[in-house]
Amino acid sequence: MAQRTRNAPVQSRSKETVERILDATARILEQRGYGGLTTNHVAAEAGVSVGSLYRWFADKQSLVEALRQRTNDRILAELSAAMVATAPLPSREAVGAVVNALVEQLREHAAVVGALLRESPMGTHQNVLPDVEQRLAGYVRVFVLQHAPELGDSERETRIHLAMGITLAACMRAVFDCPDGVDPERLVTMTADLLALGLTVPGPS
Repeated sequence: MAQRTRNAPVQSRSKETVERILDATARILEQRGYGGLTTNHVAAEAGVSVGSLYRWFADKQSLVEALRQRTNDRILAELSAAMVATAPLPSREAVGAVVNALVEQLREHAAVVGALLRESPMGTHQNVLPDVEQRLAGYVRVFVLQHAPELGDSERETRIHLAMGITLAACMRAVFDCPDGVDPERLVTMTADLLALGLTVPGPS
């Protein structure tokens, strides 16, 4: 995996420059796609010299990786807060709150995430948002232990595996791949319904 920057910016001015470069990367990625993204274009869009850009980023791929990581971190911060808030809620409300928070964050960052999904060589959504996937897995595990503690190890792990195959993929489809005739809000609701039922229904006798 490419590193975020060559050196971590420390001074406020340097941090502002890096943020400006990443903002410019996001705009160009959205407008031109990965194939149309160059370090020269980013530098011009950000209003910095190419030499200044190369001080922080080695190449085009490190720019995209840093942008992906920044987006991942921002989504994760909001999603983590939603997960903490669900602790006292009944199972269906808890699942619904997390699923809706994830969809809300994907919509807020749709330009960047959508561009990465469409054109980045990183591939699937697991590679675009790996830390989000990992945090979701941790949340699902805690949720099952809390709401279905009677499940055996194998049944619990099977359900967690299934839930992880559904959650992020369904939310991504609701935001980025919802054809005419499909209600994205209903899709989100059904996803939460299915997850809550599948994670808490009694196991086989």
